[in-house]
Amino acid sequence: MTKASLITNDKNNVDLLLEPIKGGESISALTIKELISASEFKSLYLNENNIKNAVAELNDVLKPLQEKQVGRDIRYQVLERIDATIKITIESDEMEASAEITTAQGGQHLTAKAILTAAQEAGVKKGFSKEHLVKLAQLAAKEEPNSQVVMQIASGKVAINGKDAVIKPLVESAQTRILKPKKREDGSVDMRDLGDIICVKVGDPLAKKIPLTQGKEGYTVTATPLTPEPGNDIQLISGEGTCISAKNENVLVSEKVGLPKLIDNGMEVDEIYKIKDVTVATGNINFTGSVIIEGDVTEGMKVIASGDITIGGFVESATLEAGGDITISGGIIGRKYDVEKTEVTDVVMSVNVSAKGSIFAKYAQYAQINSGQDVRIENQLLHSILNINGRLWVGKEDKADGKLIGGYIKAGTSVQAGMVGATAGSNTIINYEHKIIKFKEQIHDIDEKLKAASESMTELKNAVNKLKNLPKDKAKPELLAKVISSYQAQAKEMGIIQEEKDSLETNLQEYMCSVFILANEKLYHGVEMIVGDFHDRTRREYGPSKMRYFERKVHIEALVHSE
Repeated sequence: MTKASLITNDKNNVDLLLEPIKGGESISALTIKELISASEFKSLYLNENNIKNAVAELNDVLKPLQEKQVGRDIRYQVLERIDATIKITIESDEMEASAEITTAQGGQHLTAKAILTAAQEAGVKKGFSKEHLVKLAQLAAKEEPNSQVVMQIASGKVAINGKDAVIKPLVESAQTRILKPKKREDGSVDMRDLGDIICVKVGDPLAKKIPLTQGKEGYTVTATPLTPEPGNDIQLISGEGTCISAKNENVLVSEKVGLPKLIDNGMEVDEIYKIKDVTVATGNINFTGSVIIEGDVTEGMKVIASGDITIGGFVESATLEAGGDITISGGIIGRKYDVEKTEVTDVVMSVNVSAKGSIFAKYAQYAQINSGQDVRIENQLLHSILNINGRLWVGKEDKADGKLIGGYIKAGTSVQAGMVGATAGSNTIINYEHKIIKFKEQIHDIDEKLKAASESMTELKNAVNKLKNLPKDKAKPELLAKVISSYQAQAKEMGIIQEEKDSLETNLQEYMCSVFILANEKLYHGVEMIVGDFHDRTRREYGPSKMRYFERKVHIEALVHSE
């Protein structure tokens, strides 16, 4: 019978040697594959065609032979040692590169160095992971022959944009100080001790500009630099009573003794008038600068300041007017007034607190409060009338958990409290009319412009038609061209005005949908929300809820608090 054997050739590949002998069991491609599978060469690349050629030639050699007669040897290379191959892929954004290794079939495995070299030849120049190169080489060496192993081997570095310049206050403002009362030795707090830290002396540093940073450059795996965006710069503003330090252009210092106050991108220092209490004995105060009152402002008294007013005690049936902020450590107390049963325009409260800036107090009742910015009442706000351009927040600084009961509030952005309204059903009316009125006034003005533009266009159109209808001998081409040009210019201007009106109407709708009332604990009966021509009133008690306007209606939505 024919003998079959596997022999290593001079190229370190493997030949199939067939020694033909007529008779016995025949040798087929299957027989040869079984021989290979049982050999030490089974992991090598198999050449199917050469096996078929060897079997075909064997049959040709055996055909003319007599029984047990030996024919010539047949030799074909059927197994080949193939080295591992590698394919490098660079992502389209050049921020990652990966290697795909087709594992060796009896040939050489790829080392980590060889993978690195192949990647470099493919254009990968930066961001290699030595750990991944070694891991890939080890993994590919262990996998089945002729299998694929893929791994990321390099990654780019994203550019880190620079940080914006910021202004850092170096002193506390009066409001900051009063919101953090001084502790006594026994751990209690002295609400009336505002401390000396409020006052600054000439030359004291007030604020420091921390300059912008340029950011850190990045790169792609092909070594293309990625340029970061530098931070935005801001100018350190020297307000009234301050100047830029001669020693450091990024530091603001005081030019006088006074009260430091934060302004946009800087600080200013107000002259200070400091007094223990404001009573009949002291008389009213009208001061250009800031006023610090350690104690109370008593009934019937008036305090007017161009800057801030800071009060360590209470304000009772008095009048405060500030060009800046008003901060009251105690409460604002007015005489009882049935606000809900009187026209708002007819109400005159015994206590009136007005500030162009923000207002803070621990509590307020039967008060008239006007603020150019925000109002925060820490504990409870009862039966008061408020006119606020910004937000009303009733509660702690980090959580609106106070009580808002009764009254009439005109707010600019939102009203937030723990409980809004009361079980007794006191009317609590919240009206968002400030910006709506302004929007409507602007839209009205634009309508007037549109009306005038439309009338002008009609006149120009009539003039064009009149000129076109003139007899040829009286035609005036130059005048016609001029009128047509004026008509087209007017039409363009009208289009611009219409776009402005559309934009205002869109902004009005967006504003109306942005305002809300938020009750973090309870929303009681009798709370009315007014948004322009739309309004609704609660008729029962709700849990945590939000009142807001959308789709031409005021809605009440349940809040789901996540713990």
